[in-house]
Amino acid sequence: MKIKSILITLICVFLLVGCAGNKTTQGENSTEMDAYPAESEEEGYPVTVVTPPDDDAYPVEEVDLGYKQGPEFHITIPLTISDQVVTGTGPAGVPILLVDVSEGGVILGTTVIGDDGVFSFALEEPLKINHMIGLQLGDIEGTEFEESDFLYSDTYYERPLIGILFDLVSVE
Repeated sequence: MKIKSILITLICVFLLVGCAGNKTTQGENSTEMDAYPAESEEEGYPVTVVTPPDDDAYPVEEVDLGYKQGPEFHITIPLTISDQVVTGTGPAGVPILLVDVSEGGVILGTTVIGDDGVFSFALEEPLKINHMIGLQLGDIEGTEFEESDFLYSDTYYERPLIGILFDLVSVE
């Protein structure tokens, strides 16, 4: 019985000591704490005004990446799930690939753009709904073209693990 009363007394003492440490005290208000906004000539927390140079404006109007602007290619739209022919326009004589971007760049067909600037792909299977298809550069070996001619254009798309696409459209 004596041990129980000692334990209860110790627990009570620990609780009282622990609670007493959390007591908050309010000191006198100092003039420094009430001095907002600062009444002296000095400014408060560092406020620096950054003025951009007049020649650096947003948005940037011209971006020069050092690449020659590549030719434009266009797939004729709309494309539907029943289509088995994909047509479009581009520079004459360029070998191109039609790829299914939704399936990681699976090649659907190859062709060379005609002298009139028109191309046509005859597909073995109809296009799949909601798939994205695009044009890529084909095998240019033995032609007058260089790969560097097709690196950059405002109309090109770049997709990871697939590469540069000259045009990209969705199948409806």
